[in-house]
Amino acid sequence: MNRARSATSRGGVWLAVLGPDGSGKSTLLDRIERDLSPRFGSVQRHHLRPHWGRRRPGRPTTDPHGRPPRGRVASVAKLCLWWADYWLGYLLQIRPVLRGSGLVLFDRYFDDLLVDPRRYRYGGPVRLARLVARSIPRPHAILVLDVPVDVLRERKREVSPEEVERQRSAYHQLAERLASAHEVDAGRPFEEVVADAERIVTGSLPAEARAPAGG
Repeated sequence: MNRARSATSRGGVWLAVLGPDGSGKSTLLDRIERDLSPRFGSVQRHHLRPHWGRRRPGRPTTDPHGRPPRGRVASVAKLCLWWADYWLGYLLQIRPVLRGSGLVLFDRYFDDLLVDPRRYRYGGPVRLARLVARSIPRPHAILVLDVPVDVLRERKREVSPEEVERQRSAYHQLAERLASAHEVDAGRPFEEVVADAERIVTGSLPAEARAPAGG
């Protein structure tokens, strides 16, 4: 059950974009925001989680696997904090925007922790992380960007080719498992990727909102 959709009016759209480093998530979101913002009452953008109570998230990660995982207790505590942040952020930030027919964009989402726990220094039980993933509010649509390994390595070299391939496979499996996920071939020309992504966003609108004004 899509908790977010069930709790909001059907005027807004909540989109998350996932994929390995170098897959073009931020660039695609910039374009979606530019092109589609006139169709929505407002646009709200987040990185990974709502970061409720903070104006901005932390700095971008430049060495995703540079530090060791936290211990089991610290990792479980982190999951609890994230769970609270997702729910508070949803109730106090995201849901009001959706009810006002707004567009909410996420660059990464909680599912990234399941794909690459080392990036988030998670050393706790995988089953618990999956339980949290199922219990937090979910975006209406998730784009999973798939890019060939050699292209990813040209753009980002922080991790090994083997790790890039592992992540690419894990994202593919994630896209198959999540009902709201759409895997997009992001190795194509950028305009084709944008067109596919924007069709998915507008396709998540209710029929009455998709109709052109005056139609």
